[in-house]
Order: sequence, then structure tokens, then C-alpha cells
Amino acid sequence: MKISIITLMKTVIYGLIFSLSVFICSCRDEMPVLKTEETQLAPGRPHASIKGLYLLNEGNMGQNKASIDCFDFTTGIYYRNIFPERNPSVVKELGSVGNDIQIYGNRLYAVINYSNLVEVMDATTAKHIGTIEIDNGRYITFKNDKAYISSYAGPVGNDPYYRKGIVAEVDTATLQITRTATVGYQPEEMVIVDNKLFVANSGGYMAPDYDRTISVVDLSSFTEVRKIDVAVNLHRIRTDNYGNMYVTSRGDYKGTPSDIYVIDPYTEQVKGKLNIPADNLCISDDKIYIYSNDWQADTGHGNSSYVLYSITAGKIISDHFINDGTEKNIALPYGIAVNPETKEIFVTDAPSFTDPGKLYCYSSGGYLQWSTTTGDAPAHIVFTRLQLVHPDKRPDTPQTGPSPYITKVLDYRPAPGQNINILPYYKPGDTQKDMNEKVLNAIGNNRQGTISLGAYGGYVIVGFDHTIENKPGEKDFRVLGNAFSSMIDSRGGSSEPGILMVAYDENGNGMPDDDEWYELAGSEYNKPETLKNYTITYDLNSIGNTSSQYIPWKDSEGQNGYIQKIQFHNQPYYPQWIETGKLTFSGTRLAPNAKDIGVNGSSYWVQYFYDWGYADNKPNDSDDSCFDIDWAVDAQGNKISLPGIDFIKIYTGVNQYCGPMLGESSTEVSGIIDLHLIQ
Repeated sequence: MKISIITLMKTVIYGLIFSLSVFICSCRDEMPVLKTEETQLAPGRPHASIKGLYLLNEGNMGQNKASIDCFDFTTGIYYRNIFPERNPSVVKELGSVGNDIQIYGNRLYAVINYSNLVEVMDATTAKHIGTIEIDNGRYITFKNDKAYISSYAGPVGNDPYYRKGIVAEVDTATLQITRTATVGYQPEEMVIVDNKLFVANSGGYMAPDYDRTISVVDLSSFTEVRKIDVAVNLHRIRTDNYGNMYVTSRGDYKGTPSDIYVIDPYTEQVKGKLNIPADNLCISDDKIYIYSNDWQADTGHGNSSYVLYSITAGKIISDHFINDGTEKNIALPYGIAVNPETKEIFVTDAPSFTDPGKLYCYSSGGYLQWSTTTGDAPAHIVFTRLQLVHPDKRPDTPQTGPSPYITKVLDYRPAPGQNINILPYYKPGDTQKDMNEKVLNAIGNNRQGTISLGAYGGYVIVGFDHTIENKPGEKDFRVLGNAFSSMIDSRGGSSEPGILMVAYDENGNGMPDDDEWYELAGSEYNKPETLKNYTITYDLNSIGNTSSQYIPWKDSEGQNGYIQKIQFHNQPYYPQWIETGKLTFSGTRLAPNAKDIGVNGSSYWVQYFYDWGYADNKPNDSDDSCFDIDWAVDAQGNKISLPGIDFIKIYTGVNQYCGPMLGESSTEVSGIIDLHLIQ
């Protein structure tokens, strides 16, 4: 007979604490502000793409001991319990029981279960922005500027009323709940595939009558449209690169063991199971890192396992991804994550739920690199590509040498689109100068937020504190976007290509005024379907009354149409700070790259990747997101030799509509990196 040691310990300890919690409080008025502890753990990697991680420590119930730790990869410094010192006016700090932590855009979201809230912070500083109130929240995920939070929808503790749970939809701009959907009992983790939200239901308050289903929620109607019967007491849920979904069952802690089930999210059928017990799992590339804690009732001992499973081989390739024997020092593995850049493996240890835990960092080969003390019950890790800012460090330390990143935004003029006035967020009264500053705050200095350029022609012009050198035979800079591969067809996915123009500051005045602009000729430049000297005009004075005839446009090819409003974005689509009645853009227009390939009778759009030479066309870790200044051509298509560039203009290169779910194609930009300064 096997029983999860985690569940056993939490049931006993949380049960005791829950009965006492009414007598316990921890207000800032009654105790001094806690100071952040710092530890140098490793050499800094100043040019790392993944800048750091946040670790959410659950803490114990009712004692206001949830906390956040931070490890900065660029400095090698670990910061323990950063929230109180950075937020002295938040009187109860994080609250009780941290259950999930995620980053979306420039914000950090921490689900605090027992305190019935989601704490929203700046993702670079962990400073308080606001809160979302939700009863017994569990996990959070995101799509299209909406957050989705699973909730038990009732008090913490066994529920005699057998209440079903909910998923709440939250507008990330206002932090207000906009819709709720009823799902199964005690919903846990979620994933989104296309326009469907899959929710793992546990029924944990109903033992031994556990729920055994995944709720399928249609995001358009925001209703549960069906349930997939899987196994009892579901918890974790993940997707791979091949269209598979993996969900863990914790079993019933008696005769039914834990396992991992494989689901096809398109047919909504169970394909099989891995026959591997799992408390938690992490998918990186084509491997699944799995740990399990099983309690042998007949021996009174727990056994932890650390399994590595190959998705492509369809089998276990190692029964121990920790290879130096140090797993014997881990009393109770409680969290796992793999650095997407270095493939370092992070495992947390929660020897009890009332005392500090440990964080272990292993190399990709499974050898211990360092370990450190954390808060109580360390559990949830999220990595960040944003440069972390530590307000307690010396702010006046001068920067040495030029920055590899964007340092100024000279103009931001988007075309109409579904994310305009959201990415970045427009506040009534904002001027062009204000919006330029907001763009810089989002994508400058390697903050790696996201801005949208809207439909065809919408653009941003950025500059640097130095000239990006043109080195013969080398790629010179990388443009970060939001492109990713489809699980159905790896030749495409989300590709909203932007065309690049570059300029050299020949007169040295720091402005692209009298300097010539040159297009970087990508793979499509000389193809007959690519149009040169294309012009389009959006008529903001003729906005229609229906979503399908919202903002009209006409182009130089004699064509006309509309920017259509989609159901996920109801804000104005034209840039509110621009007062002109019409917006006109000119440039090169690429051929449409999107096709509705249809899956199981439903619409499924794939935006196919161009070979090279365009922003937001291929994933950021692809070599094809890098650019060579030697691709520059003049207006007649003649190659131009430039010593370097000081300004880059990116504009949306396609005029394309991808159905009522995706809407118009609009290039998104997250940053630019001078490759010669980070090598």
C-alpha cells in the first residue's frame, strides 16, 4: 500500500494549523520590516538570456508566511524573502500559502491560496501593483491579455456542500474579474490549447470520492463544454511540442497508485499512461523530469524517485536524473524546474511545512552546483528574461561600456489592431512622448516586455547608445518577438513578420533625421508575390458599428477591407493618442503566410514561417531571429555597405486576417540585442 508523503504531512500539519489560525495574525504594525538576506552562490553571467528566477515558498497555513526568494543569474546572488522590504506599506505581506507564481508581460503574479488573493507585482522589482480577490485560488495561466485562475470557490478545508470549482477570467489591464466558468470539483492546474482551456479536477475535499475529470472550457463562450474522464485526483497538467497533454493523477493513497496520463487535446481522448508515479513534472525540450514521493505503509518509510522520460523515444531513459548521489540529502522534493537556456535542473526540498527548506541547483548532467536555504515549503519556480532590479543595491553604480540593448524609442506609430492601447497600455491623456516612454519601459534595456505594432505598416523606431558594428560574415543583432511553433505543423505557428529598416547616424546628431533608411532584404524580398511601394490607409473617421466592419482600409492595389474587432479585445483598436483622422503607411508588403488547415472540423490557423530576415517570424532562440547589416538594400534594391547602424525601424509586413479568433496579423516586439556586445 502506498500513500503520498506530501499529502500525509500536509493533511496533518495543515489540519492542526487551520484549527489554530483564528488565533494567529501577523500584521506589519506589530513587527519590524524583515530585511532581505543575500548570498553569493555562483559566478555571475551578465549576458545570460534567462536573467533569474523567482521561488514562491508556500509557508504554513494561517501564519502569513508565504514568501518570495529570487536568484539573479547575472550576478550569482540569491535574495531570500524579498517582498517585505520592497513593499513596506503592504501590511500583511504576501499572506498565507503561496500556491503558484507566473510572469506575464512585465508583471509577476503570485496566487496566495488561504488569503484568497493573487498578488500582482512588477516582474523586475517584485514591487506591489495590485491584487485580485478570489476565494481559495489555486493556479494561474494566461492568453490574449487575460489571466485564468482556478479556484475551489469556497473556504479552505473539507467541503460538506460538495461545491464545484470555477475558473475566473481576469483582465490583466484592470485586474478585474470579467467572467467565471463552473468546472469540476477542486480544480488544479490548467493549460490552454488553441481556444480551449483544460482544467485538471482533483475533488480533493471529497475523499474518497475524488473527481476524475478534465474540464474543457471554450474560451469564446467561457463555458465548460465537456469533461474528459481520466483518473482520480488529478493535479499537474503540461503540454509537449507534439500535440500531447500530460496530466498527473495522485491516486487515492490506497490501492490506486499515482500515474501520468497522456491526452490528445484535439480529439479529447486519453491515449494511454506512462506507468510512472509522479508528484510533479517538468517538460524541457523532448524530456520529462519527474519526481515522486511514495509512502510505504507497511514499512513506514518514504521513497523518492527522480525519473527522466524521453518523449520521442517513448520510454524512461534514466531512473535518476540526479547523478552524483546528493539526492540522499533531499528529505522531500517539492518543486522542480529546468532553466530553458542552460538546462540546469532546480529541485526544492520541503523537509517540513513549518521550517525553512532548500533549493538545489544541478547542472544539465545532474551534478550539484550549489544549494541554499529558502523560506518555508519552497514549491513554485518561474524563470524570467527580464533584467532584475534590486532597489537595495547601489543605484548610482555607473554602467561600464555601451549597453547591448535598446536605450531610446524615437517614434511609436502603430496601425489599428487588437492589442493597440494595451501593449503598451494607453491611459487617457497620454501623449506621443508618454507612449514612446512606455514602449521604452517595455522593450528597452532588455526588459523584454511586449509591444504590438498593429496591422500592416504600424511601426516603432528605436535607437542605441552606440553604433551596432557591421562585422563581415557575422550576424549583428537579434530581434525578440513572440513567434512560436505550432504543435500541429512545425513549419509554422504564430509568425507575424515585421520588415526591418536600418539607418546609420552619418551626421552624428543622435536622430534619424537626414539619414538614409535601408531595408534589410529578407528571404521574400525578390519573390514576385512581394509588393514594393505598397500603401494602405486606415480611415479612423469611418469606424463601423459592427465588429466585422470596424475600421475600414484601402490600399494602392485597389483593395479594401476592415480591421475586424475580435471578442477577446473590446477596447478601441486605433491608437488613442494620435489625433489625425486617417493613418497612412507605405513600404514593402509580404505575401500572406497564414492558412486555416482545420483540425477535427474546427478552424485552426497556422502562420507559416518565412525562411529568414523578419522580426517576430521565428522563435527567439532560433538563429533566424538574428540579422546581418549586410542585407541592407537601397530603394532600388541595390546592396549597400554600412559601417554599422544606429537606428532600427520595424513595421508589420503583412496585410492579413486570420479568422475571428486570431484577427489581424500584427508584429510584436520584445527587444533588440547587439550580438557583438554579449559574446
